[in-house]
Amino acid sequence: MTRLQRYFLMALSVAVLSACSEQGPEKSVDRLVEVQKFSYQSVSQVIDYPGHVQARYQTELAFQVEGQLFNRLVDVGDFVKKGQPIARLDAKDYVLNSERFLNQIKSAEADLKRAENDLLRAETLRKKNFIGDAELDKALNIEKAARAGLKALKAEHAQSINRRGYTELLAVADGVVTDWFVEVGGVVQAGEVIAEMAWSTDWEFVTALAETDINQISIGQQAQLKFWAYGDKTYAALVREIKPISSTASPSYRVKLSLIDKPDSLKLGMTGHVLFSTVTDKVGLLPTTSLIQKDQASYVFVVDPEAHTAHLQAVTYRQAVGNQMMVDDGLTEGQLVVVAGAHLIADGNKVRLLLNNE
Repeated sequence: MTRLQRYFLMALSVAVLSACSEQGPEKSVDRLVEVQKFSYQSVSQVIDYPGHVQARYQTELAFQVEGQLFNRLVDVGDFVKKGQPIARLDAKDYVLNSERFLNQIKSAEADLKRAENDLLRAETLRKKNFIGDAELDKALNIEKAARAGLKALKAEHAQSINRRGYTELLAVADGVVTDWFVEVGGVVQAGEVIAEMAWSTDWEFVTALAETDINQISIGQQAQLKFWAYGDKTYAALVREIKPISSTASPSYRVKLSLIDKPDSLKLGMTGHVLFSTVTDKVGLLPTTSLIQKDQASYVFVVDPEAHTAHLQAVTYRQAVGNQMMVDDGLTEGQLVVVAGAHLIADGNKVRLLLNNE
């Protein structure tokens, strides 16, 4: 190494040492974080469930007498009025039976008239002592039997007329025919269902709520309905019935809502969804940016307002609503919680505060 090279290295060493002596230790700066004063409040939320429209009253239609279906007067989908004929049976046998009773009544009326005349004659003869009490009692009994027989025949005749009337099936209410099971020519038994109809009044929306939400609604509570066929239009409804037992197929509870208003063209079976507004008591809202996940637990940073030090505090929260989370427990009213900058500090750090008044 030459003398010139040695002088160069010495000068470089002096420069480096001089630079190190002039640069002092770096001064740490407290992080600026945004904090929010925590408080519990009532929060409203909307729960949404799908469902469909059905008629509150659905009736199975059946003849009260047996016979052969003679005429079908409506089709599935037809609207009918209360008392409108829907179908008829072949009534020939019932007409003949009614006429038979009518002829028997005429014969019984003649028998009664003869018995009445015989009784009147017997009473006259008994007054003149031409006959005894036995003959009078006999005439009286014959007259009573004839009168009773006539009364029985009239009752049977009236019943046969009713049975003949039952060969015509009438709609029990205004509504729509939803199903049909027997065609013309088929023989039906009394009480056999041949059709079904849904009443046009008191339509309802049926849904099923999960067990986690069922206690948040009550009978008479208002709700909003939306139908897929009508876009974003909403229609008012009231909770009419809550089934007290969950479904065996799934842990859900059937809920029926009465329609306060509905579209004019609404049809049975149309689908949509119901919106329930609920209020949750004692819930604190914090931005999701304040949440720290550590060791499978949830924390937020709470700042000491005097020492300006941040410390982790465990919390339990229910769910996120947009960019807000609902805190159930772990914090007290008035605590300062870091809502921005939480991921840039550590437990025990001193911080500078920017207060969020929201």
